[in-house]
Amino acid sequence: MSNQDILQRFEELEAGRILGDLDAEEIQEWEDLSKDSRCRLDPSLELAAAAIEAEFSQDKESEHPESLLTLLREDIAQFIVPEADAEPINAKSTEPILQLSAWKRVVTAPQTPWAIAALLAILLVANLFIQGKAPAPGAPAAVVATEPSSEEARDTMLASTENLVQLDFDGTERYGKMTGKVVWSDELQEGYMTLSNLPVNDPGKKQYQLWIVDPTRDEKPVDGGVFDIPQGESTAVIRIQNPLVITDPKAFVITLEQPGGVVVSKQQDVVATTKAS
Repeated sequence: MSNQDILQRFEELEAGRILGDLDAEEIQEWEDLSKDSRCRLDPSLELAAAAIEAEFSQDKESEHPESLLTLLREDIAQFIVPEADAEPINAKSTEPILQLSAWKRVVTAPQTPWAIAALLAILLVANLFIQGKAPAPGAPAAVVATEPSSEEARDTMLASTENLVQLDFDGTERYGKMTGKVVWSDELQEGYMTLSNLPVNDPGKKQYQLWIVDPTRDEKPVDGGVFDIPQGESTAVIRIQNPLVITDPKAFVITLEQPGGVVVSKQQDVVATTKAS
């Protein structure tokens, strides 16, 4: 058996040891291989075992041994690799990237739920150590940053972006109470609609769809994405979802289409169009 085969077998046994699915014969094989100098333990698996013990221990009252915390502190650096040309790990501008290649064997193990739990645990512990603090026993989970809402993203674009296209919507006869605005940036390829008094739709029956008229791109309007107006929202901010690059939008049109939208609208139910700029 080659050195590579021996190391691969040892890593497979180590993954099984973490998941707790080794039989007596495999445990003995793991113990024998662990004494072999060719079997350098993959620190990702050791850190996984420590993370599982720290996060999923049934004895929540017991203190984690100092050796466990030492292992976590020493090994976490091996999973953090800066992006190309980035500053050192502890520099504020660095965006860490976790390398978890050894998890391929763990996740494909028979005890998949435990593998997933282990992966979540290691990511939580890694994130806390990246921030310079270890999880305290019984402490609440860290809050994960969320993407800004469409309204927040629209306001940011309005405050920080120049050369915006801004047009008002006019509702057609059936949607006469509807009002709205659209703001679009060619530079960012990003835009938002702010729509008021648009009737609530049943997504299982009909959905609204935006169309962008850009003569420089195509004779036909470009799909700007389907969207819904939920119950209880008199005003909704909708992000434009353009799959194609838009360089000179002259008009925006909202139609009511079948669920999921259509490739080409027959314009049978036009809801609103923008006023000429």
